[in-house]
Amino acid sequence: MKAFIQFLYFISIFCAASYAQNSSAQNFGPVKFSWHNHSDWYYKKSEPYQGWKYIVIHHSATRAGSVKAFHQFHTQQGYGGIAYHFVIGNGNGMQDGEVQDTFRWQQQLSGTHVSVNAWDHNVFGIGICLVGNLENALPTKAQMEALKKLVTRLKKMYRIKSKNVFGHRQVKYDDASGRKEQTACPGKKLDLNSLKP
Repeated sequence: MKAFIQFLYFISIFCAASYAQNSSAQNFGPVKFSWHNHSDWYYKKSEPYQGWKYIVIHHSATRAGSVKAFHQFHTQQGYGGIAYHFVIGNGNGMQDGEVQDTFRWQQQLSGTHVSVNAWDHNVFGIGICLVGNLENALPTKAQMEALKKLVTRLKKMYRIKSKNVFGHRQVKYDDASGRKEQTACPGKKLDLNSLKP
């Protein structure tokens, strides 16, 4: 009898762990967002809005920058604070290769790093910004090393598939039209293929 009870206990733990892993947003179908349930999805309060399934890479398109500077600018733009979850410095405003998480990551909030045409990628996408204009200049070696480490860690932690790691310009609209974001971000000098195995 004791062995049977231990078996049931093991099964209950296994099922609970499986449910925790599989109940994240990665396994839900398309989710409709509206301003009526803004608090629910922005703060990721209910199960359908929890979890992460994309990693979206950006550049700042500026020579210098920092979490503080971007937070001030994005607040002025009405984004509710810095749009990204992580920022990686280039030595101008932050240490070269320094990774800083933002309040969005610390509180596990939805981002505002892509347009409303692709809101699914704001709610379920981890936004990472590299300081610099990567349309004109290569990211630093330290930035790329930090980016690769961060992406690898996030992919493993949240079981994000390699096909769901992409640049801002590759983000598709939510309307099933196949259209993509109208931007050059994260710049032609960033080799996105180097982030995939």
